Amino acid sequence: MPYIEVKAVDRRFEDPAVSQRLIEALTDAACGVLGEEARSQIWVVIEGVPASRWGIAGRPLGGAAPSGDR
Repeated sequence: MPYIEVKAVDRRFEDPAVSQRLIEALTDAACGVLGEEARSQIWVVIEGVPASRWGIAGRPLGGAAPSGDR
């Protein structure tokens, strides 16, 4: 069973249509590689993460400085 997991900042998924389009596109892409017979077995899970819990370069996207700033 192919399993595709997507994590992104939650504001990307405020519109439910975005999640639907992403699920469809990822499923279609996987079928393009694995074959159409795999479609019924492909799982796509989308998880929205709050910006304050998503960090890049040692800093959260939410704008708060990390504790113990060096």
